[in-house]
Amino acid sequence: MFRLISLMTLLVFSSTQLACSIYKASTAPPPVPVDNVKIGSPRSDVLATFGTPKSIDTSGNDRIEMYEFTDGHHGATKARILLYIGGDLFTLGLAELIFWPMELAVLKGAEGRAVVTYSKDETVKTIKVTDKNGKPWETSE
Repeated sequence: MFRLISLMTLLVFSSTQLACSIYKASTAPPPVPVDNVKIGSPRSDVLATFGTPKSIDTSGNDRIEMYEFTDGHHGATKARILLYIGGDLFTLGLAELIFWPMELAVLKGAEGRAVVTYSKDETVKTIKVTDKNGKPWETSE
């Protein structure tokens, strides 16, 4: 009887924890092409790269916008989903105890911030890209 209860508990736990890492890996953000935005770029390029600005301010004739973004990993890294599926099937979901925290801590992407100043003609006058702590952004190539 104890074995049956233990097996049922394990099955219930496994079924509720199954695929958390798979979901996080499949919905991970794509990389942000920060190098696409240069001085002289039109505002439409900035919006396409960073999305909607978090704040907008004006200084004289210039408009200053601040963007926040999450720079993810290359699309090919989503192949790790196959490893997660295999691990879940082989261990009846117990692999999620390792895969899911790893996905949350290591593979979530880097958060960044871009402050862009536009001139009157809606082109980039200055741009400063930093990580969330204010350190200069380093592109990974």
